Amino acid sequence: MQATKPSDTEILLTQTFAASRETIFAAITKAEHVRAWMRPAAMTLVSCEFDLRVGGRLRYVFERPNGRKIEVRGIFEAVDPPHRFAYTEAYDFSPLKVLVMTSLEEADEKTIFKQTLRYSSKQERDEDFPGVATSSTEAYAKLDRYLAQLGQ
Repeated sequence: MQATKPSDTEILLTQTFAASRETIFAAITKAEHVRAWMRPAAMTLVSCEFDLRVGGRLRYVFERPNGRKIEVRGIFEAVDPPHRFAYTEAYDFSPLKVLVMTSLEEADEKTIFKQTLRYSSKQERDEDFPGVATSSTEAYAKLDRYLAQLGQ
């Protein structure tokens, strides 16, 4: 996973997977797949919901070892399977709102995953960058292992 800052208000995450675009799209947008790989360190994913259509909602609920729950929610703004999707993302513990844009490009029998997170300010982007870089590296390494289990 490569995490960069292409502009003052954006983080770009890039990863190449040895799987088809269709497989990756399903793995990152279908709850039954996401539950298998999206587990941040020391947390459990207790709820995962997707209504993959423009205006549809997404919702993740994570539980920490101390029992405290964290909710991430969003609304889909664009959906073009299996090429791209975009949604707003908000957290129950923060006023931060982020536009998340994901694209999948096929190249040499692999898929290049690109996810751009757009913030309201450079300060928001800079404050979020270390956590995003770390958690995304962990998450997409787990996704890569999950895809290998699927035989992709």
